[in-house]
Amino acid sequence: MRTLDEDATVAERIRFYRMKRNMTGDILAKHVGLSRHAIMYYENNQSKPSLGDLKKMATVFGIEVDKLFDEYYRFLDFPCSERIKQIRAEHNLLQRELGTMLGVTRRTVEQWEHGKHVISSKTLVQLKTLNLL
Repeated sequence: MRTLDEDATVAERIRFYRMKRNMTGDILAKHVGLSRHAIMYYENNQSKPSLGDLKKMATVFGIEVDKLFDEYYRFLDFPCSERIKQIRAEHNLLQRELGTMLGVTRRTVEQWEHGKHVISSKTLVQLKTLNLL
């Protein structure tokens, strides 16, 4: 059986565990409550699954959910809202200041911190580039 690289994408991880369990995309979709096309898009890296969908897939596969995560999903699962607050506190930044650094509004940062929205993978890269993580 093929092994999974440590730096595998989420798409590769989903496909790996689906195939390891000898499941078709249809069967996985049915168990998770998604369409066959959604699974296909996830496995072809054409769309990103929600954190909730990854958790459902992990349950179906019988694995810990972090085996499906990449760095972005690990950040989201922290929970993301608390991590944004920590970053601001560690760097003594106001919401407005962090927003300016990331090219978003203060309101967007506030929504992240209240769990109303999650950051994008692009924003995670920006946080790392700015040495805020």
